Amino acid sequence: MAKVGIVYHPQRESARSKAAELESWLEERHHCAVYMGESGADDSLDLVVSLGGDGTMLRAIDKILPSPIPVLGVNFGSLGYLTECDPDGLFGALQQFFAGDYQVEERMTLSIDVEKNEATIDSALTQAILQKHFVALNDLVIEKLDSGHVIRVDVMFNSREFLTYEADGLILSSPTGSTAYSFSAGGPVVSPRMRAMVLTPISPHMLFDRSLVLEPDETVELKMAEGPPAAIMVDGSRKLVVEHGDVVTCSANHTTARLVTFADRDFHQIMKKKFGLQSKRMGD
Repeated sequence: MAKVGIVYHPQRESARSKAAELESWLEERHHCAVYMGESGADDSLDLVVSLGGDGTMLRAIDKILPSPIPVLGVNFGSLGYLTECDPDGLFGALQQFFAGDYQVEERMTLSIDVEKNEATIDSALTQAILQKHFVALNDLVIEKLDSGHVIRVDVMFNSREFLTYEADGLILSSPTGSTAYSFSAGGPVVSPRMRAMVLTPISPHMLFDRSLVLEPDETVELKMAEGPPAAIMVDGSRKLVVEHGDVVTCSANHTTARLVTFADRDFHQIMKKKFGLQSKRMGD
């Protein structure tokens, strides 16, 4: 008997309906279905099924990390870059999984630590408020709160000063996240099988406006300089606000996200399909 976690998009009726159908299908075959709430994952789960789009996949992975539970993504969204099958193929995919006919693709994640400057908060607050830890599959984003002002961020690599960015924000993405917000901001596409980090400025108000591809063993420190506060976004979810003196430290995480697949995924062909690049020549 297998224990299967279910995460579905709460605003999609089709995903909710498929979740109920999946629960019945599993119970008929003497498996255990578990709806995953906000408390996170049970380490005894054999599989997590995500019913939604890429956003639902990110929520599912956030719930289970650092547990090495594989995730099967079912696409109910428009892009579905991280998902493996469509709703009609779900039960066939599960039959293959239970038969052992599947592969697991490991994706690098980001380890993120936020340290609040003690001078900016009430000293009565506990150390748990001063320091926060997050894990991201796609990206970390530091983004301005006010439309009329840029933020200023001192960037350091391995504790060495690099540059003070003046921009609408900064994106630090994993290879998986290089096709998400970073791509929209002009960043490069990086193969998801690589281990690397990509630093991309958002609308920089400075001469240097290029992305940087960093080694996975580098540590990136982002310290808020004098100026307006900013929001911290982890995989598209707003976590907290940072102000002058607050430091965000990011590095490659030792824990990977594990995505279920049923064939060798050709990254370049998937990219062509998802971005509508079917012609051999751009513009056709």
